[in-house]
Amino acid sequence: MKLWLGWLLAGGMVVGLGCGDGRPERVPVKGTVWVDGKPLAGDFAGSIRLLPVAGGRPAVGMVDANGTFVLGNYDANDGCPPGEYRVEVTATLLKMPNLVRYWIPPRYASAETSGLTVTITDGKEPLKIETQWLPEEEKWRGKFLPQGKF
Repeated sequence: MKLWLGWLLAGGMVVGLGCGDGRPERVPVKGTVWVDGKPLAGDFAGSIRLLPVAGGRPAVGMVDANGTFVLGNYDANDGCPPGEYRVEVTATLLKMPNLVRYWIPPRYASAETSGLTVTITDGKEPLKIETQWLPEEEKWRGKFLPQGKF
């Protein structure tokens, strides 16, 4: 009887260890990047990063040629915890080692200058990340520029 009880307790401990991944609760998050009122589309390499306002691990994703993305926090596409986030988004095309074409204004590449924030709740509604070229940034649109010189 004691041996049977020991095996039962040991089995329960093993099953208990397998429950949850010890990481914060995450909800699925997907969305689209827009530029000047239209979904971003083109031949670029894009990424998006959500930085938690309260601190912690950022959520990241790749932006595809249709402007869509799926976020991951620990693994690809595993979502992110609900909360408030500052947003960084890039969409560029490299030509040679040091020339870059910006598909969206470079200011969106930093949470400090993007001005973009989102609130993640239940993950049921796709995000719409809206970007816009300002008149003073038009000189960079569609041109290859030395990387970091904008």
